[in-house]
Amino acid sequence: MENIGCVTYNEGYLPKEAPSKTRLTRFCQTLIHEMAHMWFGNLITMKWWDDLWLNESFAEYISHYCMANGYGDEFVDIWGYFLGGKSWGYSSDQNSTTHPICVRINNTEEAETLFDGISYSKGSAVLKQLAYVVTEDLFKEGLQNYFRQYSWSNTTFDDLIICL
Repeated sequence: MENIGCVTYNEGYLPKEAPSKTRLTRFCQTLIHEMAHMWFGNLITMKWWDDLWLNESFAEYISHYCMANGYGDEFVDIWGYFLGGKSWGYSSDQNSTTHPICVRINNTEEAETLFDGISYSKGSAVLKQLAYVVTEDLFKEGLQNYFRQYSWSNTTFDDLIICL
């Protein structure tokens, strides 16, 4: 769980023996996902629950990105893992509870329904595609502008798009 300036893990999540490749991949992805919330979630927070997907989608996307680019050959198959995770988004989209990625939320009780494959997997696929469309370099530059301009404040998806 991420908290402002601190990420905590339940001891049951920590491997007690040498982890399998799958377990190591999942552990690293979760670790980086939770750390990413220090930027999307804590440094910059959504104005309202409508943009919860952006916090979770960014953390999901950037964790895979970091693993693909920061660990040499350790996680060469991480984008395949990302693709496999999209099935959670697809299956969530088939349920009667399906919703747009960005959806109008009237109260915090409704917000609890957003922690699903649409907000994590489908949303992160949208961000990955956005980075591809604008180019990786411009995406990074846009994120830097976004963090600089909106640090310690509340934003919406439109604010991010303007920075990109």
